Amino acid sequence: LSDITTNLDFRNKISLYLAQIGKAIYPTFPDQISSIKRNNFFMLCTYLPLIFIILSIFMPSIGISLTIVSAIFNMMLSGFLKKTYEQDLNSMFYTSTVIKKAYAIQQLELAPNLDIDFKHFVIARKFSGLLGRVNSNDETSVFSLLFKLIFMMDYHLFHLIQNSFKKYEDEVMACYEYIANIDNHYAVALWRETLDHYIVPQVTEKDVIHFKQLTHPLINDAVPNDLAIDNHILLTGSNASGKSTFMKAVALNIVLSQTINTATAKEFEYKPGMVYTSMVNQDDILTGDSYFMTEIKSIKRLFDITTTNKVYCFIDEIFKGTNTTERIAASESVLSYLDQLEGYTVIAATHDIELSSLLGNVYSNYHFNESITEDNISFDFKIKQGKADTRNAIELLRIMSFPKKIYNRAKSSANRNT
Repeated sequence: LSDITTNLDFRNKISLYLAQIGKAIYPTFPDQISSIKRNNFFMLCTYLPLIFIILSIFMPSIGISLTIVSAIFNMMLSGFLKKTYEQDLNSMFYTSTVIKKAYAIQQLELAPNLDIDFKHFVIARKFSGLLGRVNSNDETSVFSLLFKLIFMMDYHLFHLIQNSFKKYEDEVMACYEYIANIDNHYAVALWRETLDHYIVPQVTEKDVIHFKQLTHPLINDAVPNDLAIDNHILLTGSNASGKSTFMKAVALNIVLSQTINTATAKEFEYKPGMVYTSMVNQDDILTGDSYFMTEIKSIKRLFDITTTNKVYCFIDEIFKGTNTTERIAASESVLSYLDQLEGYTVIAATHDIELSSLLGNVYSNYHFNESITEDNISFDFKIKQGKADTRNAIELLRIMSFPKKIYNRAKSSANRNT
């Protein structure tokens, strides 16, 4: 990654080779390795026009006639046969290009070595260009097209290349994997260049996630947060205060750390594990599931995980699809149960402040809050220790200019129930 970032010439060559592979043709490879049977007579037909042309030198009348007949026959046969293997031909052309570019990239000084024998694919590397590229914008001359049809180049080269691909299938797949890894590293290196900051995460055996200046990787000018997560967390706070975004930031950075060795933070230390979420649930018209039923199924699957690895669970606004009394009771029971499962770390968000007390012995309380002025509400999006001590729903009625009677009645009712 560092070479791609720091060496402009190396990066430009990698970019060129990857672009030349293209993405307009998606191969059926390796499925197409199931060989299409070769007809030896058709392979022989490739050489007939050439043989008859030579014959014309010694027997002009017969040779020219046979040349014309064989050329017409090959043109008709070539067009007919191509319909039977055209998709495989496209795939073979693409695969040959992958092999050629893998060969070119691994010859670069800074590129990793690819331990295969490219001599096995000489025909694919040297002559696959004659197969042509389907859906190409390049104009093919009439002469080139006639030449290919008369000598049945597509059919002949297809079977020669197919044989090498089948015989050295492992090496073909190694080229695909090599290009994929180069492409991934190139993409990650350029993505890192767009970030305000990032860190190569540190793996620990301790059951903890520790980070400084953590941000959501998809939000520009995101507000960073610091935290050490060594216990389950219950997040409380008002609407739009940052609870969901914070949980997504943590979950995404765990995934990014384990896949592309990158975290959008100044420091990030974690124990690798599996990430499960119950977030952004919706009702499903096709299955007939209500919002609450969808949520129930989403949470239920958290109990059915069979693994010895670390498990991180992120639950947003748990059981918000049902009434307050049952929501609190069900949430307390589910979160208590998850606490008893070995290897689990749970981060759950809720609007029910009551859960902070009910789960205070097993969940650490954190919150996000807001500042309300006469005609405005603002958020700092910083996580804070303890349960939430502010609410904004009723004040939003006033700020959004609801009728005063609605605001006063709601506030009065809330004060009585506090």
